[in-house]
Amino acid sequence: MTDSFDLFLGEWPRTIDDRFRLSLPPEWVEPLAVDTANCTLAKERPGCLSLWNTKQWQGWLSNGVELLQSKIRSGRLDRRTESVQLVGRLLSTRHYTLPIAGRGRIAIPDAFREFLGVEPGGDVLIVGAAVCVEIWRPASWSQHIGDQMPGFRQLFDQLTE
Repeated sequence: MTDSFDLFLGEWPRTIDDRFRLSLPPEWVEPLAVDTANCTLAKERPGCLSLWNTKQWQGWLSNGVELLQSKIRSGRLDRRTESVQLVGRLLSTRHYTLPIAGRGRIAIPDAFREFLGVEPGGDVLIVGAAVCVEIWRPASWSQHIGDQMPGFRQLFDQLTE
């Protein structure tokens, strides 16, 4: 995050069109696409995708992959082959760089549509998640927020101490 970083906060209803496109809130397009016309889409949890600034995502990913490779080379993960393979599989399918078209539109790729679980003409919620933007299937969002809201005050107090 940069010094001038503003948190992504807010919630907007949207409808996915017949070509699996949706429009982002205009104020979020520029922070997502700084230095490029792209952003990175990632699978988060069933019913939820996240959008990241590609440079920020690549930095996080590169640092993590470099550390993982170092641990593999040093033999520190020799007894954790299944976990390493699982991380490799998830990294292989987890993210995709996509363009932000005119009017702040993105098109959700095939491999991400089933994970999101919304059909063309279906509704989604665009939610600010502080450091990224999330796209939620409404039922999944309702369940998630219902589970998490009771702990909000404690979490907020911990993070702002």
